[in-house]
Amino acid sequence: MRKFVRNRALGATVVALALVAAACGSGDGSDTEGPTIVVGSTNFGEQEIVGEIFAQALENAGYPVETKFQLGTREVVNPALKSGEIDLMVEYTGTLLTFEGGTSSTDSETTHTDLIAVMEGQGITVLDYAPAQDKNGFVVTAETAAQYGLSTVSDLAAENGNLVLGGPPECPNREFCLIGLGDVYGLDFASFQPLDVGGPLTVAALDGGEIDVGLLFTSDGIIAAKGYVLLEDDKLLQPAENIVPVMRTAVLDEYDSDLSNLLNDVASKITTAELSELNKRFGLDAEDADVLAKEWLADNGF
Repeated sequence: MRKFVRNRALGATVVALALVAAACGSGDGSDTEGPTIVVGSTNFGEQEIVGEIFAQALENAGYPVETKFQLGTREVVNPALKSGEIDLMVEYTGTLLTFEGGTSSTDSETTHTDLIAVMEGQGITVLDYAPAQDKNGFVVTAETAAQYGLSTVSDLAAENGNLVLGGPPECPNREFCLIGLGDVYGLDFASFQPLDVGGPLTVAALDGGEIDVGLLFTSDGIIAAKGYVLLEDDKLLQPAENIVPVMRTAVLDEYDSDLSNLLNDVASKITTAELSELNKRFGLDAEDADVLAKEWLADNGF
């Protein structure tokens, strides 16, 4: 298992209906000649947010756009992209590469290059990746970070034998969890507490002081909401999971280079910290994805 994965499934009936009826935004009033660009997403909040960001950026630049969000899992949306039911979506470099039969790397550039090679023969162009990543991360409370001077995973070594790690029950047997923390970082914890996969049990244990270090997903909104410190993976234990726009080459080629330049520009501005804040406002504050995207685009000059 490469990484711990959230439960992101939708029922088959909902997915089928979504593919037929989820389109919104007609592209009317666009002033750029070319085919309508259908932007899709898989079925969790972060995907809808980044989908809105790219869709609205295109609309603002005059491209004709439709959106089909929350379509289902990658097993549904990946074929929809290849078949032309959608034209553009945001993916995760390591996960998509693994899904397509490749092997991800801890290096963002290598993973991206390998993904380009895998997808180009399938009629899909992989554009530039964003700094933002949604992958396994180790977090501490702000109080713990201040007490022990923690900002990187390597910093934990100074407290070997003193801290309690919490995470998924399978963590002790995973190379990207307890095994890797020992082999790559030389870390030794006082104990390990089995909890959940980056969920409420881990959050409660951190807040209650039952654990000192917890495994969450790097773009999880709870990190921003709680003011946790996400420790930098300075020795690159975790595989790269940069978010990246992928687009059907046939549609991309109908436009000039302004389209790819715009998509690359937008991607270059999305950071993990911003994504965590957007996820927090969507998931915890119940703000709408389209409103969040509009605000983000305005703040970033789009």
